[in-house]
Amino acid sequence: MSSGRIVSVISALALLSACGADPLNIVVLNARAPGDKCDFTDATKYVAGGSLDFRPYGAGQVSSRYYQVFSWQNNLTSVPITVNGQVVDPGAGNDFIADSTTYSYQYSDPSVALAPETANMHAVISAGGTAKDNSVPADLIQPNAAAAIMASTAIDTSAQTLLVTFQIFGRLAAGGSKNTNKVSFPITVYRSSTTTLTCPTGEIISGGACGVPGRDAPVTCITSQ
Repeated sequence: MSSGRIVSVISALALLSACGADPLNIVVLNARAPGDKCDFTDATKYVAGGSLDFRPYGAGQVSSRYYQVFSWQNNLTSVPITVNGQVVDPGAGNDFIADSTTYSYQYSDPSVALAPETANMHAVISAGGTAKDNSVPADLIQPNAAAAIMASTAIDTSAQTLLVTFQIFGRLAAGGSKNTNKVSFPITVYRSSTTTLTCPTGEIISGGACGVPGRDAPVTCITSQ
């Protein structure tokens, strides 16, 4: 390839990067419902919040994390780059590559202070990707927040509200940093009992659709199948 062609390609890629200056081009939307198998595949079904029971069960396990999937879309367009009649880039320059998520918290129990946390991640959404066909996961209650809530006592007597706000950061494939909008998701947290739940013979701990005891329902025993 001649030096003239190299300059043309670099200029075109720089232009794609410049087009990503608007931080709202990559948009996180509805929180998807888990469905019967926790596959989160149906973009038409969504939830507005969740709950988590911190009651210990079995050998003293506690469900303290809340995994949720959100629809997202990439409003940037795919622009193939052609040099002298040849496609030198199929238009992936506006693909968004996510590498981290920041989480911040508002919590109704004033005795518990929850600092922001950042988690590494990897997710890619192609330019022009629609919310119907694309989703991104979030681990909403990060380790330090989970530990602080689990060690508190207000959840033993009354349910508390945890408002989680997260934002995803990354870059475009053509270069240049990029981030999504901020999204907030409320989770009701409580401890239905401080006594560890053990199930009688013939019963098991209920895990619900996602196999997580206490997610969106109290920790309970159910008849073994």
